[in-house]
Formats: sequence, structure tokens, C-alpha cells
Amino acid sequence: MKLLNLMFVCYCCMSCSDRTIFIGLKDKLSHASSTACWSEIDSAAFYVSPEGNDANDGTIEAPFLTLERARTAMRASSVKTTYLRAGEYARSATFILDSSDNGQTWKTFPGDPVNSAIIDGNGIQDVIDILGGSHILIEGLLVRDFTSRGIGVHGGRGWSNAAPYFNVTYGPATHNTIRNNIVEDGNVPSPGWDRAGINTEGTVPHTRILNNVIRNTTGYGIGVWSLQTGDDISGTEVRNNVLLNTCITARDGAAIYTNERTLLSDSIFIENNFIRDYGQFDNYVRAVYLDDHTSNTTVRGNVMAGTGRQPILVHGGYNNIITGNILDIGNTGKLAVLNYAIRGTATMTGNRFEKNIIISSYAIDSAGGAYLKTGAVVKPVIQHNLYYNYSTGIVNTGGYHYEMKDSFPVQGDPGLSGWTYTFSPTSFAFQSPVSFPDLLRNWGPPGYTIPNTGTSPSCLLPGSDAIYRHAESFDDMLGIQHKGMYIGSCDHNDWVKFNQVDLKTGYTQFTARFGVTAANAGKKIQVRLGSPTGTLIAELTTASTGGYDKLEEQTTAVTGGTGVHDVYFVFSGGSGIANVDYFKIH
Repeated sequence: MKLLNLMFVCYCCMSCSDRTIFIGLKDKLSHASSTACWSEIDSAAFYVSPEGNDANDGTIEAPFLTLERARTAMRASSVKTTYLRAGEYARSATFILDSSDNGQTWKTFPGDPVNSAIIDGNGIQDVIDILGGSHILIEGLLVRDFTSRGIGVHGGRGWSNAAPYFNVTYGPATHNTIRNNIVEDGNVPSPGWDRAGINTEGTVPHTRILNNVIRNTTGYGIGVWSLQTGDDISGTEVRNNVLLNTCITARDGAAIYTNERTLLSDSIFIENNFIRDYGQFDNYVRAVYLDDHTSNTTVRGNVMAGTGRQPILVHGGYNNIITGNILDIGNTGKLAVLNYAIRGTATMTGNRFEKNIIISSYAIDSAGGAYLKTGAVVKPVIQHNLYYNYSTGIVNTGGYHYEMKDSFPVQGDPGLSGWTYTFSPTSFAFQSPVSFPDLLRNWGPPGYTIPNTGTSPSCLLPGSDAIYRHAESFDDMLGIQHKGMYIGSCDHNDWVKFNQVDLKTGYTQFTARFGVTAANAGKKIQVRLGSPTGTLIAELTTASTGGYDKLEEQTTAVTGGTGVHDVYFVFSGGSGIANVDYFKIH
């Protein structure tokens, strides 16, 4: 074989006329890609091909037919690499790797196009599982048509609800890598728990899930589970993956889901992933879901866009850092950017949500608050996030639970464009205090291009320079009552304050969206700078909307006012002036 490899190297270096003497040899090895230099062929490896035969010796000239035959050969050999040639490998049963297969590599032959080796599950539950195996690499395959897991990794105790295979106890499965694969067409029954395109569970520390594409699956995209005593998902890396159209029918799940009930895991990284369209709003699905005490996790540099309930949910965990992400909540106007929920007696300390970009494209405000809190929990640090609406609706910096709001929000155009959120070189987002680092953009396998399909990005719209403030997201107030998504009991000399609003070079109009009865119409909403009695730049006389619960916009002129000011919206003229949803200066 070494002599043959030397001949291949010589072949690569010959002139076209000289190569003709090797045509017979090339024809014999015609399944090798014409685009690969023959010197790439690895003699210290086995080969399988849809055109092979298990009676062969597993060389590139005489490849095996089945994965099982290559597995048997590697178990009996010091050779620990199998290359899969291009073509379809139809499965009728799960292909399993265990501790007998430690250190093995299974990957598409480098001379064939990446993802050209297709492992078709034909509707079986799991297509490829690593069960108690360690230091195994699965790379460059296309795995499709499954009803539980496309690629699974399980170690430690079995979980009774996780059949097949994951309900059986195995030794630890450590330091496994799932890289550059495409996993698609999962038909997982709802609700889809314990099931994902790529799914790890149990004692599976230092699993690396890198540069994969998971697309068109009814279940979760990527699942990482630690459920029982002894389970460990420490050191899990979920990086550079693309997740498109996941959680189609799943409930209470996510495109990227973690579950950490043992409270023992550390150093989990969910970074630089591209997520678009992660399920139905009514099915309570998220882009990234840190469930059941998931802690010590970094969520950074991801894009989360399209359909779904919320981009992020943190449920009972601590020391989670969520920063440098682009969260596109689209045009529904109802999403909370961050759902922050208690679980058990968790204190939820040390969580931070900062320096993210939150964009939207809804035209009419019906937002439930940028941040949502459930239960008595320690609030996270929320600050220095950048907000922008590319349509005509309000920018929401928090308010439905008004104690969950951005302490130092930044509003402005981040200069994004296109389906993959390209920044203008002079983007406002790059400036302090946001100081947003550009995305790494190393998404998916080599040569993969994210398609312009699914829900279109908000940044395809032109955007607006108007200033919006949710009334209930005030920084200070006097006299008013917080009533969910709006404020009420607005009487004479009551006010709400917003800190450090940038009026730039000046605006010409003030708009408020409010409701008021005919009997209480005709009173005033004033805009003042610096204090409740400061410079008056606008005064709106309310007209009846038909009731306090019938909200509509009304507009008046703005005179003066430039630069940065604390802005007060002051109520004048009597009691019951209005229930107010938002203010807009434009």
C-alpha cells in the first residue's frame, strides 16, 4: 500500500501526457474522487462504500459494504479510522459504537464532497449512537430520517423514559466529537423530550458538538441532558452549528436545549450558533433553553431568529452569562427576549444578560415585555443591550414585569443587513457601552451556505430613527399604577421618568398610545426635560378612545429639545387621565 501511495503522489505531479500510463490504475480506483490528490489516501484506514463488499479487505481499492464490517475490523486492529465513500447507506437498525470502539474516527472520505456519505435511517428511532464509548469522532456525514435521535451519545445510568438505548446503563462516554455533519428530517412524536437531532445524555463530559447543520425536524435540534446522580455534562461545547426549522411540533423545548438536574456540571459553552425558526409560539419553544438548573453556561455570539416563543429561557440556574448575541424577535410583538423562571428553591444568582442586540419588525405594539420573570427569584443583571425596531412599532426594553428591565438600555440602528446579519463597518453596535464583537460566522460544515429561506430577518426592512419607550418600563415614577403591559391611575401631577434619552438633533412629533373614556378626555400629557416642572417640549390634549381598554395613538407637535436628557411624561388636568401603553418621539 505504501508503494501504491507513492505512485499516487507521482501521478499528481506528472504532466497530462505522462499520466496516461496510469489510466488503467485510475479506472480500477474510479470510486476515488477525481477532485482529490491521490496522496490524500490514507493507508492506515479502512474504507466502506455502497459499492463495496464485506468479503473485501477494507482498502480503498476493495472497500467494505457495511459500517458493521468496518467496526469489526477496527476492533481487531490498531487502525482506528474508517472513511465512508459517497453514496447512501440504508439502515434498518441503529449503528452502535461502545467502549470497544474508543478512539475511533468515522468520517466522509476527504476526497469526496463533505456530507456526501448519507446514512438513511428509514424511520428507525436512532440512526447512530455512541453508548459508553469515548474519544470517538463522527464527522462529515449526512444523517436523516429518524424518530428519536439522529446522532446520540449516552453514558452512565439509564433513564427509564429515554428508550431505546438511553434507558440502559453504560460506562461514561467522554470526549466525543460530533462535527461537520448534517442531520435532517427527524419525525419525532410530540412533545419530543429526550429526543433531538443530536442528543447527549448522562455521564457525557467534554462532548463537542461543532459545525453541524440540524434542519427540518419535529423534535429538538440539539439536546444536552444531565438527569440523575452521577450524570455530568461539564465541558460540553455547542459551537458553530446551524439549526433551521427545528421543534416543528415539539413542546416546551428548544433548538438548543440543556437540562442539568444534578447541579454538578460546569463550563458549558453555547457559542456562535445560527438558529432560525425554532417552533410554534403556542408550543412554548425557545431558541436556547437552559432548563432545570443549568448553570455555569456561556451563551455568546449566537443568532436567534424567526418563529418560536422566546429566544432564551433560564430555568433555575446560576452563573449563566448571556452576551454578544443577536436576538431577532420578528413581527409578532408578543415575545419576551428572556424568560427567567424559578425552579424549586434555586436562588439563581450570578446570571447576566448584557451587550446583546435585540431587533424586531412589528408595526403595532402588543409586546408582553422584553423580560419576563416567573416566581420569586434573584434578578439577573440586565444592562447595555442595544434595541432597534426595523418597522414602525415600539422598541421594548422591559416592562411587563417592570422589575425585569434593562438598567442601561441603548437604542439605535445596529447597521445590520441581509439574511445572515452583516454589520456595517461603522455600526453603532461596535461603540461603547455595547461594544459588540462581530460574529465569527464559521457556521456549519466546510462550504456550507445558510439558505435565504424561512422567516426573513427584521433587518431587511428600512428601520426608523424614532424614540420609543414602554410606559411601564419607566426608571422612576410618582403616583401611577403598573397594570401589566401599561400604566394607569394617571392623575394630575403624576409622572413617569426615563433616564438619559438621546433626542439627538431634535424631533418634531410626540405620540402616545393610550385609552381614555369620553368623560375623562380633554386632559394633558406633557413632555418635560430634566424634572417634572422642567422645559416643556410637547403637550398632548387627549381625545376619547372609547374606553380605558381601547388603546390608540394620538399625536401632537414637539418644539425644541436636543441632546441627552432625563425625560418626564407628566399628567395634568384632573384624575383618570389615561391608561398608557407607550410614548414615541419622532
